[in-house]
Amino acid sequence: MTTFLEKYSSHISITLKLAFPVVIGQLGQVLMGTLDIMMIGKLGYQYVSAAGLANNMFFLFMVLGFGIVSAIAPLVAEAAAKNDLEKCREYLQQGTRVAIIAGIFFNIFWFLGADYLYLLDQPKQDIALAAGFLKIISFSTIPMLVFLNFKQFSDGLSDTRPAAIITVIGLITNVFLNYLLIEGKFGLPRMELNGAALGTTIARFVQMFLMIGWVMYGKRYKIYGLWKKWGEYISETFRKILAIGIPSGLQYFFEIGAFSGASIMIGWMGDEDTAQVYRSSHQIVINIAALTYMVAMGISSAAAIRVGDALGAKDKEGMRRAGFSALFLVIAWMSFTAILFVLGRNYLPTLYDVTDPRVLATSAKLMIIGAFFQLFDGTQVVSQGGLRGLQDVNFPTITTFFAYWVSALPFGYLFGIYFQMGVEGVWYSFVLGLGISAVLNTLRFWYLTK
Repeated sequence: MTTFLEKYSSHISITLKLAFPVVIGQLGQVLMGTLDIMMIGKLGYQYVSAAGLANNMFFLFMVLGFGIVSAIAPLVAEAAAKNDLEKCREYLQQGTRVAIIAGIFFNIFWFLGADYLYLLDQPKQDIALAAGFLKIISFSTIPMLVFLNFKQFSDGLSDTRPAAIITVIGLITNVFLNYLLIEGKFGLPRMELNGAALGTTIARFVQMFLMIGWVMYGKRYKIYGLWKKWGEYISETFRKILAIGIPSGLQYFFEIGAFSGASIMIGWMGDEDTAQVYRSSHQIVINIAALTYMVAMGISSAAAIRVGDALGAKDKEGMRRAGFSALFLVIAWMSFTAILFVLGRNYLPTLYDVTDPRVLATSAKLMIIGAFFQLFDGTQVVSQGGLRGLQDVNFPTITTFFAYWVSALPFGYLFGIYFQMGVEGVWYSFVLGLGISAVLNTLRFWYLTK
């Protein structure tokens, strides 16, 4: 133990310092969706179910965009370690191009695709409510990705605090607008679920403009000459972002796609009322798990930045210690939250203002299962972050596909529908998938840095 602390204590401290503001930023993004669900809960569990369907469909493809822009931070960290200011500027500018192009595509896709949700064979009330939500929130795709692109740039330079503050501002904006629009306060129309979508969309525009302003006018960024050559297309840099970003996006897609597929699968269980109860419970516990997972995501981002920095400095021992110190942190955090899940299984779901006893009872059961996959979930995302810092993105893409689409989803159907274990069976299958991903990606990082 002494040897471990001697080797890794400084790395753990640096990772914590870097990860903390990133965690705040990540939590803020998820809290928008979580608070939407909480504030919608008083309208009834049917609205929670519809919001769950809409959000799962929205993020199913949006994570491809998240993955692409996630390439910016480790690339900028590597360039900064080499003191290549010109390359740092290129990554921001070409990354902005990628973000805008992806944002336009996803905006059009979901605005038009909302009319075809009926093809998923879900409860009719869910389809009707989710379609309007999707059409509105589709307009948040461009500001969301542009904000994340500028955030990744500042994160790559280890300037993580501003994005965290801006995220909190966006979160406060979202809560205030939800309060006004969901139930129609101060003479405004009562928009219910659509009000939550509009509030979130406006908040994401606020975040985008503030983040652009911070980077483009910030004193510490002047040395990068960010105002220069915005009209210049640099194909080599553009392609490099895509070469790392697309596999990273596919990793997120395979994971989030599997959870979205599980949500659709849950909609096939029993009659419409039973399906809505199951999905409401699923959505509540997934939201709670997402909050703890965002801490793991922040640690993963810090791992990618620190490993990328060590890669640029050609410090192989530094790469290894940066990665394994992050793994130590995430295992400690997820162990703590697993205990909270078990102890708080009957209380935490009540925070969503849903009173139906069937939803609360099912949520309590899922909380126990969720406690187990917390450890696997945190380990797999941090090991992926370390591999992203090494610019090794193809292996985790393949393992993620296998873990979720070859293992978790088929077993989810087998347990949940064939063996009639319901939503609990689906969750057991994800413990299996996350475990496979955690083991394979951690072994890969160990092998590449040994």
